[in-house]
Amino acid sequence: MRRRTVEKMVQSLTSWEDGLAHLGECIVQFQRIEDALSVCISAMIGRSRKVGEIITAEMSFRARVATFGALFAHSLKSSTLPEDIAELISRLHWAEQQRNTLVHSLWDASETKPDSILRKKKAIRKSNLAISEEHFTPDDLEDLNRLFEGIVTDLFYLSTEHLPSIEKRLL
Repeated sequence: MRRRTVEKMVQSLTSWEDGLAHLGECIVQFQRIEDALSVCISAMIGRSRKVGEIITAEMSFRARVATFGALFAHSLKSSTLPEDIAELISRLHWAEQQRNTLVHSLWDASETKPDSILRKKKAIRKSNLAISEEHFTPDDLEDLNRLFEGIVTDLFYLSTEHLPSIEKRLL
Protein backbone atom coordinates (compact mmCIF):
# COMPACT_ATOMS: atom_id res chain seq x y z
CA MET A 1 0.00 0.00 0.00
CA ARG A 2 1.33 3.41 -0.90
CA ARG A 3 2.39 5.79 1.83
CA ARG A 4 -0.07 8.49 0.73
CA THR A 5 -2.97 6.03 0.86
CA VAL A 6 -2.00 4.95 4.37
CA GLU A 7 -1.74 8.60 5.47
CA LYS A 8 -5.23 9.33 4.12
CA MET A 9 -6.63 6.28 5.89
CA VAL A 10 -5.04 7.30 9.19
CA GLN A 11 -6.34 10.85 8.79
CA SER A 12 -9.81 9.50 7.99
CA LEU A 13 -9.82 7.32 11.12
CA THR A 14 -8.57 10.20 13.27
CA SER A 15 -11.32 12.47 11.91
CA TRP A 16 -13.84 9.70 12.53
CA GLU A 17 -12.82 9.33 16.18
CA ASP A 18 -12.71 13.09 16.77
CA GLY A 19 -15.97 13.61 14.89
CA LEU A 20 -17.80 10.97 16.93
CA ALA A 21 -16.56 12.52 20.17
CA HIS A 22 -17.79 15.97 19.11
CA LEU A 23 -21.06 14.52 17.81
CA GLY A 24 -21.68 13.00 21.24
CA GLU A 25 -20.82 16.30 22.92
CA CYS A 26 -23.36 18.11 20.73
CA ILE A 27 -26.10 15.68 21.69
CA VAL A 28 -25.27 16.01 25.39
CA GLN A 29 -25.18 19.80 25.08
CA PHE A 30 -28.62 19.77 23.42
CA GLN A 31 -29.91 17.81 26.41
CA ARG A 32 -28.56 20.63 28.58
CA ILE A 33 -30.67 23.05 26.51
CA GLU A 34 -33.75 20.91 27.21
CA ASP A 35 -32.95 20.87 30.92
CA ALA A 36 -32.34 24.63 31.01
CA LEU A 37 -35.75 25.21 29.41
CA SER A 38 -37.35 23.06 32.11
CA VAL A 39 -35.56 25.00 34.84
CA CYS A 40 -36.69 28.33 33.35
CA ILE A 41 -40.27 27.08 33.04
CA SER A 42 -40.19 25.96 36.70
CA ALA A 43 -38.87 29.33 37.78
CA MET A 44 -41.54 31.23 35.85
CA ILE A 45 -44.42 29.20 37.28
CA GLY A 46 -43.00 29.86 40.74
CA ARG A 47 -42.87 26.27 41.83
CA SER A 48 -40.10 23.94 42.85
CA ARG A 49 -37.77 22.50 40.27
CA LYS A 50 -39.40 19.12 40.90
CA VAL A 51 -42.80 20.50 39.84
CA GLY A 52 -41.21 21.91 36.70
CA GLU A 53 -39.63 18.54 35.95
CA ILE A 54 -43.01 16.85 36.35
CA ILE A 55 -44.71 19.35 34.06
CA THR A 56 -42.03 19.25 31.35
CA ALA A 57 -40.99 15.57 31.53
CA GLU A 58 -43.29 14.42 28.73
CA MET A 59 -43.17 17.63 26.67
CA SER A 60 -41.57 17.62 23.27
CA PHE A 61 -38.83 20.16 22.77
CA ARG A 62 -41.14 22.25 20.60
CA ALA A 63 -43.77 22.27 23.38
CA ARG A 64 -41.14 23.34 25.92
CA VAL A 65 -40.10 26.23 23.70
CA ALA A 66 -43.72 27.31 23.17
CA THR A 67 -44.41 27.07 26.92
CA PHE A 68 -41.26 29.05 27.70
CA GLY A 69 -42.34 31.81 25.29
CA ALA A 70 -45.91 31.93 26.56
CA LEU A 71 -44.83 32.01 30.21
CA PHE A 72 -42.25 34.67 29.44
CA ALA A 73 -44.85 36.94 27.81
CA HIS A 74 -47.25 36.26 30.69
CA SER A 75 -44.56 37.08 33.26
CA LEU A 76 -43.86 40.36 31.49
CA LYS A 77 -47.60 41.05 31.19
CA SER A 78 -47.07 41.66 27.49
CA SER A 79 -48.45 40.22 24.29
CA THR A 80 -45.07 40.53 22.59
CA LEU A 81 -41.69 39.24 23.59
CA PRO A 82 -38.58 41.41 23.83
CA GLU A 83 -36.47 41.20 20.67
CA ASP A 84 -33.64 39.31 22.37
CA ILE A 85 -36.05 36.69 23.72
CA ALA A 86 -37.74 36.30 20.31
CA GLU A 87 -34.28 35.82 18.79
CA LEU A 88 -33.42 33.27 21.51
CA ILE A 89 -36.59 31.34 20.70
CA SER A 90 -35.54 31.32 17.03
CA ARG A 91 -32.16 29.93 18.10
CA LEU A 92 -33.92 27.25 20.15
CA HIS A 93 -35.88 26.15 17.07
CA TRP A 94 -32.65 26.21 15.05
CA ALA A 95 -30.94 24.06 17.70
CA GLU A 96 -33.75 21.51 17.47
CA GLN A 97 -33.27 21.31 13.70
CA GLN A 98 -29.53 20.83 14.18
CA ARG A 99 -30.12 18.11 16.78
CA ASN A 100 -32.51 16.33 14.42
CA THR A 101 -29.91 16.49 11.67
CA LEU A 102 -27.31 14.96 13.97
CA VAL A 103 -29.50 12.23 15.41
CA HIS A 104 -31.49 11.20 12.34
CA SER A 105 -28.53 10.70 10.03
CA LEU A 106 -26.14 7.93 9.17
CA TRP A 107 -22.55 8.85 9.99
CA ASP A 108 -19.44 7.28 8.51
CA ALA A 109 -15.74 7.89 7.96
CA SER A 110 -14.99 9.71 4.72
CA GLU A 111 -12.53 8.30 2.24
CA THR A 112 -12.92 11.20 -0.18
CA LYS A 113 -12.41 13.92 2.45
CA PRO A 114 -10.33 12.31 5.18
CA ASP A 115 -10.32 15.45 7.33
CA SER A 116 -14.09 15.12 7.83
CA ILE A 117 -16.85 12.67 8.60
CA LEU A 118 -19.71 11.92 6.24
CA ARG A 119 -23.37 12.47 7.09
CA LYS A 120 -25.97 10.72 4.95
CA LYS A 121 -29.70 11.24 5.10
CA LYS A 122 -32.22 9.16 3.18
CA ALA A 123 -35.74 10.43 2.60
CA ILE A 124 -38.62 10.03 0.20
CA ARG A 125 -39.10 13.18 -1.88
CA LYS A 126 -41.85 13.28 -4.53
CA SER A 127 -42.17 9.47 -4.41
CA ASN A 128 -38.45 8.96 -5.00
CA LEU A 129 -35.61 8.03 -2.70
CA ALA A 130 -33.38 11.02 -2.10
CA ILE A 131 -29.98 10.69 -0.47
CA SER A 132 -28.21 13.79 0.74
CA GLU A 133 -24.59 13.80 1.82
CA GLU A 134 -22.68 16.38 3.76
CA HIS A 135 -19.21 16.46 5.26
CA PHE A 136 -18.51 17.80 8.75
CA THR A 137 -15.09 18.34 10.20
CA PRO A 138 -14.57 17.73 13.90
CA ASP A 139 -14.11 21.51 14.20
CA ASP A 140 -17.57 22.07 12.63
CA LEU A 141 -19.11 19.87 15.32
CA GLU A 142 -17.07 21.57 18.04
CA ASP A 143 -18.40 24.93 16.81
CA LEU A 144 -21.96 23.59 16.95
CA ASN A 145 -21.33 22.40 20.50
CA ARG A 146 -20.21 25.91 21.48
CA LEU A 147 -23.33 27.41 19.88
CA PHE A 148 -25.51 25.00 21.89
CA GLU A 149 -23.60 25.94 25.04
CA GLY A 150 -24.22 29.62 24.28
CA ILE A 151 -27.96 28.97 24.09
CA VAL A 152 -27.93 27.48 27.60
CA THR A 153 -26.02 30.49 28.90
CA ASP A 154 -28.40 32.91 27.17
CA LEU A 155 -31.49 31.12 28.52
CA PHE A 156 -30.40 31.79 32.08
CA TYR A 157 -28.86 35.21 31.46
CA LEU A 158 -31.76 36.68 29.47
CA SER A 159 -34.35 35.18 31.80
CA THR A 160 -32.79 36.89 34.80
CA GLU A 161 -32.26 40.13 32.88
CA HIS A 162 -35.94 40.45 32.00
CA LEU A 163 -37.36 38.67 35.03
CA PRO A 164 -35.01 39.44 37.94
CA SER A 165 -37.47 38.01 40.47
CA ILE A 166 -36.86 34.47 39.19
CA GLU A 167 -33.07 34.52 39.61
CA LYS A 168 -33.10 32.72 42.97
CA ARG A 169 -35.39 30.02 41.56
CA LEU A 170 -32.95 29.30 38.74
CA LEU A 171 -30.18 28.25 41.12
